[in-house]
Amino acid sequence: MKVLAFAVSMLFHPLLLPLYVLFITFNTGTVFTYIPAYTQNMSYLLTLLGVTLIPLLCLPLLKWLGLIEGYRLVQKQDRVFPVLVTIVGAFIVFYFSRNLPYSNIVRQFYLIMVIMLSGFMIVTIRWKISMHMTAIGALCGFVFILGMKYLGDVINLLPLLILVSGLVASARLYLKQHTPAQVYVGYIYGAVAVVAIMY
Repeated sequence: MKVLAFAVSMLFHPLLLPLYVLFITFNTGTVFTYIPAYTQNMSYLLTLLGVTLIPLLCLPLLKWLGLIEGYRLVQKQDRVFPVLVTIVGAFIVFYFSRNLPYSNIVRQFYLIMVIMLSGFMIVTIRWKISMHMTAIGALCGFVFILGMKYLGDVINLLPLLILVSGLVASARLYLKQHTPAQVYVGYIYGAVAVVAIMY
Protein backbone atom coordinates (compact mmCIF):
# COMPACT_ATOMS: atom_id res chain seq x y z
CA MET A 1 0.00 0.00 0.00
CA LYS A 2 2.87 2.34 0.80
CA VAL A 3 4.39 1.69 -2.63
CA LEU A 4 1.07 2.56 -4.30
CA ALA A 5 0.74 5.77 -2.28
CA PHE A 6 4.29 6.75 -3.21
CA ALA A 7 3.64 5.96 -6.90
CA VAL A 8 0.53 8.16 -6.88
CA SER A 9 2.52 10.97 -5.26
CA MET A 10 5.19 10.71 -7.95
CA LEU A 11 2.74 10.45 -10.85
CA PHE A 12 0.95 13.60 -9.72
CA HIS A 13 4.01 15.47 -8.48
CA PRO A 14 3.55 19.27 -8.52
CA LEU A 15 6.47 19.69 -10.93
CA LEU A 16 4.79 17.41 -13.49
CA LEU A 17 1.29 18.87 -13.36
CA PRO A 18 2.11 21.94 -15.50
CA LEU A 19 2.92 19.53 -18.34
CA TYR A 20 -0.44 17.80 -17.79
CA VAL A 21 -2.17 21.19 -17.93
CA LEU A 22 -0.62 21.89 -21.33
CA PHE A 23 -1.56 18.45 -22.63
CA ILE A 24 -5.18 18.93 -21.56
CA THR A 25 -5.26 22.45 -23.02
CA PHE A 26 -4.02 21.29 -26.41
CA ASN A 27 -5.96 18.01 -26.69
CA THR A 28 -9.54 18.41 -25.47
CA GLY A 29 -11.40 20.01 -28.34
CA THR A 30 -11.23 23.64 -27.23
CA VAL A 31 -10.10 26.43 -29.55
CA PHE A 32 -6.58 25.87 -28.21
CA THR A 33 -6.42 22.53 -30.00
CA TYR A 34 -5.72 24.58 -33.14
CA ILE A 35 -2.71 26.39 -31.72
CA PRO A 36 0.21 25.77 -34.12
CA ALA A 37 2.31 22.69 -33.41
CA TYR A 38 5.41 24.87 -33.06
CA THR A 39 3.83 26.83 -30.21
CA GLN A 40 2.62 23.65 -28.54
CA ASN A 41 6.01 21.95 -28.74
CA MET A 42 7.89 25.02 -27.53
CA SER A 43 5.43 25.37 -24.64
CA TYR A 44 6.16 21.80 -23.58
CA LEU A 45 9.91 22.37 -23.89
CA LEU A 46 9.93 25.67 -21.99
CA THR A 47 7.75 24.21 -19.24
CA LEU A 48 9.92 21.11 -18.92
CA LEU A 49 13.06 23.23 -18.63
CA GLY A 50 11.80 26.15 -16.55
CA VAL A 51 9.21 24.61 -14.26
CA THR A 52 10.33 20.99 -13.92
CA LEU A 53 14.07 20.57 -14.50
CA ILE A 54 15.42 23.87 -13.11
CA PRO A 55 13.73 23.42 -9.69
CA LEU A 56 14.91 19.79 -9.55
CA LEU A 57 18.48 20.61 -10.53
CA CYS A 58 18.63 23.44 -8.00
CA LEU A 59 17.86 21.14 -5.06
CA PRO A 60 21.47 19.89 -4.64
CA LEU A 61 22.69 23.50 -4.69
CA LEU A 62 20.11 24.56 -2.09
CA LYS A 63 21.13 21.62 0.10
CA TRP A 64 24.82 22.44 -0.29
CA LEU A 65 24.10 26.05 0.73
CA GLY A 66 22.23 24.81 3.78
CA LEU A 67 18.92 26.31 2.67
CA ILE A 68 17.13 22.95 2.83
CA GLU A 69 17.70 19.97 5.12
CA GLY A 70 16.80 17.26 2.61
CA TYR A 71 15.28 16.59 -0.78
CA ARG A 72 11.88 15.51 0.55
CA LEU A 73 11.15 19.03 1.87
CA VAL A 74 9.46 17.71 4.98
CA GLN A 75 9.75 20.91 7.03
CA LYS A 76 7.86 24.01 5.95
CA GLN A 77 11.02 26.13 5.96
CA ASP A 78 12.59 23.70 3.48
CA ARG A 79 9.93 24.58 0.93
CA VAL A 80 10.43 28.34 0.70
CA PHE A 81 13.53 28.44 -1.53
CA PRO A 82 12.51 25.57 -3.86
CA VAL A 83 9.17 27.32 -4.40
CA LEU A 84 11.01 30.60 -5.01
CA VAL A 85 13.16 28.87 -7.66
CA THR A 86 9.98 27.52 -9.30
CA ILE A 87 8.47 31.03 -9.31
CA VAL A 88 11.58 32.37 -11.03
CA GLY A 89 11.47 29.49 -13.52
CA ALA A 90 7.80 30.14 -14.30
CA PHE A 91 8.49 33.85 -14.79
CA ILE A 92 11.40 33.10 -17.13
CA VAL A 93 9.14 30.81 -19.17
CA PHE A 94 6.45 33.51 -19.17
CA TYR A 95 8.99 36.00 -20.51
CA PHE A 96 10.46 33.77 -23.22
CA SER A 97 7.05 32.62 -24.45
CA ARG A 98 6.02 36.17 -25.38
CA ASN A 99 7.06 35.74 -29.02
CA LEU A 100 5.33 32.40 -29.55
CA PRO A 101 2.35 32.76 -31.93
CA TYR A 102 -1.12 32.28 -30.40
CA SER A 103 0.35 31.67 -26.97
CA ASN A 104 -1.97 33.88 -24.88
CA ILE A 105 -3.53 30.99 -22.94
CA VAL A 106 -0.10 29.50 -22.28
CA ARG A 107 1.31 32.81 -21.04
CA GLN A 108 -1.79 33.29 -18.89
CA PHE A 109 -1.13 29.88 -17.36
CA TYR A 110 2.49 30.81 -16.54
CA LEU A 111 1.37 34.09 -14.98
CA ILE A 112 -1.18 32.22 -12.86
CA MET A 113 1.64 29.96 -11.68
CA VAL A 114 3.75 32.94 -10.63
CA ILE A 115 0.87 34.54 -8.70
CA MET A 116 -0.36 31.32 -7.12
CA LEU A 117 3.11 30.11 -6.09
CA SER A 118 3.91 33.51 -4.60
CA GLY A 119 0.84 33.20 -2.38
CA PHE A 120 1.79 29.62 -1.55
CA MET A 121 5.30 30.70 -0.54
CA ILE A 122 3.97 33.43 1.75
CA VAL A 123 1.65 30.96 3.48
CA THR A 124 4.44 28.38 3.73
CA ILE A 125 6.60 30.76 5.75
CA ARG A 126 4.06 30.41 8.58
CA TRP A 127 2.24 27.13 7.91
CA LYS A 128 2.83 23.97 5.88
CA ILE A 129 0.19 23.16 3.26
CA SER A 130 0.20 20.40 0.67
CA MET A 131 2.00 21.25 -2.57
CA HIS A 132 0.51 18.16 -4.20
CA MET A 133 -3.03 19.20 -3.34
CA THR A 134 -2.43 22.83 -4.28
CA ALA A 135 -1.24 21.66 -7.70
CA ILE A 136 -4.09 19.20 -8.31
CA GLY A 137 -6.59 21.79 -7.05
CA ALA A 138 -5.15 24.31 -9.51
CA LEU A 139 -5.48 21.72 -12.30
CA CYS A 140 -9.15 21.19 -11.42
CA GLY A 141 -9.77 24.94 -11.34
CA PHE A 142 -8.02 25.40 -14.69
CA VAL A 143 -10.06 22.63 -16.33
CA PHE A 144 -13.28 24.07 -14.89
CA ILE A 145 -12.61 27.54 -16.34
CA LEU A 146 -11.37 26.08 -19.62
CA GLY A 147 -14.60 24.13 -19.98
CA MET A 148 -16.87 27.01 -18.95
CA LYS A 149 -15.23 29.69 -21.11
CA TYR A 150 -13.93 27.73 -24.08
CA LEU A 151 -16.26 24.70 -24.23
CA GLY A 152 -14.86 21.58 -25.91
CA ASP A 153 -14.70 18.20 -24.17
CA VAL A 154 -12.45 19.38 -21.36
CA ILE A 155 -15.24 19.81 -18.78
CA ASN A 156 -15.91 16.06 -18.99
CA LEU A 157 -12.52 15.50 -17.36
CA LEU A 158 -13.55 17.30 -14.17
CA PRO A 159 -15.26 14.34 -12.41
CA LEU A 160 -12.22 12.17 -13.16
CA LEU A 161 -9.86 14.84 -11.85
CA ILE A 162 -11.90 15.17 -8.66
CA LEU A 163 -11.52 11.41 -8.14
CA VAL A 164 -7.79 11.72 -8.81
CA SER A 165 -7.67 14.55 -6.26
CA GLY A 166 -9.19 12.24 -3.67
CA LEU A 167 -6.63 9.57 -4.55
CA VAL A 168 -3.73 12.02 -4.19
CA ALA A 169 -5.12 13.32 -0.89
CA SER A 170 -5.43 9.78 0.44
CA ALA A 171 -1.85 9.01 -0.64
CA ARG A 172 -0.44 12.08 1.10
CA LEU A 173 -2.36 11.29 4.28
CA TYR A 174 -1.36 7.62 4.18
CA LEU A 175 2.30 8.60 3.86
CA LYS A 176 1.80 10.94 6.85
CA GLN A 177 3.17 13.91 4.91
CA HIS A 178 0.30 16.19 5.93
CA THR A 179 -2.60 16.63 8.29
CA PRO A 180 -6.14 16.61 6.84
CA ALA A 181 -6.32 20.40 7.26
CA GLN A 182 -3.12 20.91 5.24
CA VAL A 183 -4.51 18.71 2.47
CA TYR A 184 -7.92 20.42 2.33
CA VAL A 185 -6.52 23.95 2.51
CA GLY A 186 -4.00 23.19 -0.24
CA TYR A 187 -6.69 21.86 -2.58
CA ILE A 188 -9.11 24.71 -1.91
CA TYR A 189 -6.38 27.32 -2.31
CA GLY A 190 -5.22 25.90 -5.64
CA ALA A 191 -8.71 25.61 -7.12
CA VAL A 192 -10.04 28.94 -5.85
CA ALA A 193 -6.90 30.88 -6.79
CA VAL A 194 -6.99 29.70 -10.41
CA VAL A 195 -10.74 30.26 -10.79
CA ALA A 196 -10.50 33.74 -9.24
CA ILE A 197 -7.63 34.78 -11.51
CA MET A 198 -9.04 33.33 -14.75
CA TYR A 199 -12.76 34.02 -14.36
